[in-house]
Amino acid sequence: MIENAITLTLDQPRERVFEFLTDLPNEPAWNPDCSSVEMLSPEPARRGSTYRGHFRGMGQVMVELTAHERPRRFATRERSRMATGDFEFVLTPHGERTQVELRMKLRPHGPMLLLQPLMRRKIEQFLADLPVRIQAGLDSPRWSA
Repeated sequence: MIENAITLTLDQPRERVFEFLTDLPNEPAWNPDCSSVEMLSPEPARRGSTYRGHFRGMGQVMVELTAHERPRRFATRERSRMATGDFEFVLTPHGERTQVELRMKLRPHGPMLLLQPLMRRKIEQFLADLPVRIQAGLDSPRWSA
């Protein structure tokens, strides 16, 4: 299993960050490995909502929103033929800014078990770049105030 955590601070209020991150079809705006995400269950997004995403290196990924506590916390369980992952985001307000704690657990399957060291390095690099990517997505024309 690969476990990792990161805390980042974004220059937006908590409610806005929550809306941005829980808009899962928007993930390509901040995740370069994601080409698309579509909601499969009826709107609005809530605990139990399901999605199908396409990710470089992982292929099709089925996503379930396992927690949706507006505007402070949400979590997903993501399953592909290569791995199962649990991702939890906890958002704390800091004035006009938001602190985001992301905790992840990734359980590779089958042959991917042998690639855990490579996967671990790729995840560490992804997490290192995450604050800049999410902030850029929040600052994009679609999400700017």
